[in-house]
Amino acid sequence: MKISYLLECYDVIFRQTISPITNSNKTIFEALSNNENNSYRIFEIEINKNKNTDNLKICQTFHSLHPKVQELELKSIFHFNEFVEFIPVLKSIIEFTGENIFIAKHPECTNKFYVYEKCSINEIPVIQRNLFYTHQILKNENLNIKRAIKEQVFNYKSNLKIEHFIHKIQLSLESQLHLLIKHIEPKSKKELYEYSNNYDKIDCLKCQFSHLEKLLIFLEREYIDYLNDKSMVPYRTVLIDEVEIASKIEFVRNSLLSMVIDKELLQIIFEPLLNLTTLHTHEKISYYQYNYSKKYLIDIAKFIYQNPNGITQLEWCNWLIEMHVNMFNFFDYITSILKNEFNNCDTEMEKLNLMFDYLKIYNQSKNKHCVSYKENLPSIKFQIYNWLEEEIEFLSRKTELTKKIEHREESNHNHNKIHLDLSVAQLAYVLNLLIKAGLIKNNNLKEVLQVATEIFKTDMTESISFDSLRSKFYNVETSTSDAVKLKIENLLNFTKL
Repeated sequence: MKISYLLECYDVIFRQTISPITNSNKTIFEALSNNENNSYRIFEIEINKNKNTDNLKICQTFHSLHPKVQELELKSIFHFNEFVEFIPVLKSIIEFTGENIFIAKHPECTNKFYVYEKCSINEIPVIQRNLFYTHQILKNENLNIKRAIKEQVFNYKSNLKIEHFIHKIQLSLESQLHLLIKHIEPKSKKELYEYSNNYDKIDCLKCQFSHLEKLLIFLEREYIDYLNDKSMVPYRTVLIDEVEIASKIEFVRNSLLSMVIDKELLQIIFEPLLNLTTLHTHEKISYYQYNYSKKYLIDIAKFIYQNPNGITQLEWCNWLIEMHVNMFNFFDYITSILKNEFNNCDTEMEKLNLMFDYLKIYNQSKNKHCVSYKENLPSIKFQIYNWLEEEIEFLSRKTELTKKIEHREESNHNHNKIHLDLSVAQLAYVLNLLIKAGLIKNNNLKEVLQVATEIFKTDMTESISFDSLRSKFYNVETSTSDAVKLKIENLLNFTKL
């Protein structure tokens, strides 16, 4: 088979199905004739047990080449001692043709069994043949496609090439499935697997859909490590897991509702399970979401089962962190708990030490679950860790600044300031002149100005601003220089005495 396009046969069958021109009966008959040995009429028999006798009833009749028929082990009725006594009754309710008869047990119901009667392909009604033809062609084609995929994967020398190849097949299958759904227009996902008694084109399209999904499931089982986790999970996979998932969700839901849990936390716990409770036909789910939610369901059921005496709020939060539940509402919930705990600290230093303790805990903790709930968001540990670092940085700066202010206030309180008959602008200009004249030898202007703000005060300003003094040091107004000049002249007059 050419590997360039594996679904060529599917395209041909699809075009034939939707075309107003049907296949010739001769073509269909010749294809079905290859299955002459496997042609049977099947009667599904139900046993209704009464007090004295067992009544038999025909539930439905169909042909062995129908797509919904499972392959069962056929044996003569004499191999089943429990059915031998039913022979007279069977003869009265079924018009046997004299061909060979076989019995098969129902795989699920003990009160049902199947009667297989050999029949010729010629005896199949013409209206049914197109569906059987579609089923047999695609059944054989799937074998060829699987063989071609295995051969191609075997020939590839790198995992990257295998992954790229599997992704291409997934995309082709999904495109074809989407096209089929568009033409079938099912009202529910189960309708995709239910055949009508009309044997019409919709039934043929459903048959094609079923075989395409079987190819996807084949990829799941054989090449799970190479699948594109952003691709959609086939409906058949969901249906296979549906019963098991439903029972576990019921157990988890009942258990959670019986516990005393904060309402907000309860919503957070249950949110990852919503993907599994809303799997409707047009609400597809990716492999990534599906696999995470399934793992989450298994683990939460186990967690509840292992803690019959109840689970505390802290234990739930730690478990959710282990499961990488990284949605923002859980982040908000965790940080609100931490904020309350920090606010209960008596001192800033106690709060800071507690933050460092939590930072260490989250940094050193190990996660059991390697995949996050939200694929495009950072892990919950990373979110909390960053938040704690920001809080620590903010609190450290705040504490340092508070200490500086307290130290300055304490310094101002303990030292009496020199009261000058100068404005702040005039003081800045005087300092400027003293530095230029070399009377102040300090090279660091900032230190000079800082000391000036601490030891001097003016009529208008008790605490001189450093920024204000520095600004006026560099920007001297004419009125300021004139006023200082008069002050200096007065000083010179004192030298003449």
